[in-house]
This record gives sequence, structure tokens and C-alpha cells, in this order.
Amino acid sequence: MRLINNISGVVVGAAMIMAAAQASAQTQQFKMGAGLAGTYPIYSAKFTDLINKNVPGVQIAPVSIGSLEAQFDMQKGELQFKIGYAFDVKRITDGLSSVPTKTPDVCHLQMVFGDGLYVVAKRDSPINSLNDLTKGRYRVWVGPKTGFFFNIINPLMEAHGMKLEDLEKTGTVLETFGYGDTAQAFQDRRLDLTFFSGGIPYNLMLQIENQPGFKFIKIGPDAMKKFLELRPGITTRTVAKGTYKGQDEEITVPWYANQVIATTKVPEPIQYQITKVMNEKAKEFHGIFPGSDEIGAVDPLAGNQVQVCAGAQRYYREIGKLRS
Repeated sequence: MRLINNISGVVVGAAMIMAAAQASAQTQQFKMGAGLAGTYPIYSAKFTDLINKNVPGVQIAPVSIGSLEAQFDMQKGELQFKIGYAFDVKRITDGLSSVPTKTPDVCHLQMVFGDGLYVVAKRDSPINSLNDLTKGRYRVWVGPKTGFFFNIINPLMEAHGMKLEDLEKTGTVLETFGYGDTAQAFQDRRLDLTFFSGGIPYNLMLQIENQPGFKFIKIGPDAMKKFLELRPGITTRTVAKGTYKGQDEEITVPWYANQVIATTKVPEPIQYQITKVMNEKAKEFHGIFPGSDEIGAVDPLAGNQVQVCAGAQRYYREIGKLRS
């Protein structure tokens, strides 16, 4: 009897192992480009958790990676999803970024929330406009040349009649370390001027509003108009006075929408299920960072400039958002 029981236990155990292995084999593993700092990693952590819990047979892992590299990895099949700025996604897709490689196999899933571009200097700095950078030697963070920030700061400088390389010739140091280190570097007074991108208010700027304190560097109307011409798809928004300590006036900033994209190689049924979950459970994103309440409240297609994923098209037709 004991032998029979032992054999039975072995058989049951083997069956359980085989079932687990079969279930694992049926689960499709994907990766998502989650950015490097700010709101992107927070959004991506919530996104992957939500999809993993609500789409059977799918597991997505967030990967810390810059936007440009992430989109190239998507084209190579090494990543399947990414969050990025809509205007930047389009530029990379068309091969117009700092690396002229096209990424035609990406498609749109959902517009999610917006971010602003903020130019800040130390509160006691003599810098009151970007043009003042030509009047001294400063330490300015611009990020690596293949990164998002460098490729948005460059046209912003051009809109002010300057070039970044010309600033270096006058002795200004252009810092290229990781974006996640900018707030600490600003607090340590290793930067005179830096750039942030996020919602209102933005967590990294809240980090520096007391120590050492900062002031906005305004972009004038003429420079703003030129900048928007250089980067189609960007609009403007205002930051109300009093949003940060010491901010005594309203500030107009460049504003751009974020979107989640996938590769066209992700099976259409999975694209559909993910789009459905993202839209129907959008409120689960609310409150995870300032501006996250826009998720699900904004048109999920407005501002997109690339092809819509086949599965997303099916979902948006079902809810009446897409008619063609």
C-alpha cells in the first residue's frame, strides 16, 4: 500500500510540474521601455502590473532605457512596448532623430498624459533668459547627444539664435550625465541651468524648490513661435503662479503629449486586449503622479502621428472612437 501511495504521489507531483511548465510555455513574455527617470518609470510600473493582472497569458517587464534606444530595440524585436512623446516617436519613426535610422514597425495604442518642458536656473543666478548664456561661463545640463533632451534643447537654442557648440566655445560646460541625476546636481550647485520634463507640479522640481530654490527661465513669444515651427506636434500650456515656491507669475511652457506604442509584431489579439484594459481601467492610474488624472480623460487617439496598431483599431472602432 505504501509503495502505491508513493507512486501515486510521484505521478501527481510530475503532473503538477508538467502543468506548470505548460502554463509557463503558454505565457508570452514582453518588455516595455520605461524611460530613465521622472514619471515614465512610475507609469510603466503601473502599466505592466495592470496588464500582467488582467491579460491572461501575457507578462510584461519594464526596462530602464532611454526613449531613442527603446524605439530602436523595438524595431529589432528586443522590446515590444514603450512610452514616449508623440512628436518624438514620429521623428524617430521617420529617421529624423540624431540617429538617422527609421523604425517603421511601431504602432499606436493610446495617448495617455501630457508633459511640459521647463527651463530653470538657480534663484540667485544672473541668467534670466537663454540668451544670457552667451554672457558668461556656466554649467548647463543638456543630456547625451542621442537622448531626448539634447534633441529638444538644440532646436530651443536655435529658436533663440544660438547653437550649443557655440556656447562651449565661450567656456560653458555642457553636462551629459543621466537625467535622473540632474536634481541632485542642481542641489549640489554643480549646475547653473538645467531642463526638466514632466507634469504640473513635477516631482523633480518639487525636490529643488527649497534647496537650493530655482527660478523659471521664460521663453519669449517669438522664440516660442520659432521653436514650435521646428518641432511640429508641440503646443503650449501655462504653469499657474504659485505652483512652486517663489514663482510669482504665470509661465508659458512647451507642452507635448505622451503615447504608448507597440511593435506591429505583437499579435493583434494581444494588442486588442491591452488597449481594452488600458482604456477601461484608466482610473487605476489616477493619483500615481501629478497629471496622471489625464489618463483616460483625453482622447486616446488625438495627437498620434504614427499608424494605429491593428488590435487598437479594432477596439477603438468598437467604442466609436475610430470610424475609418
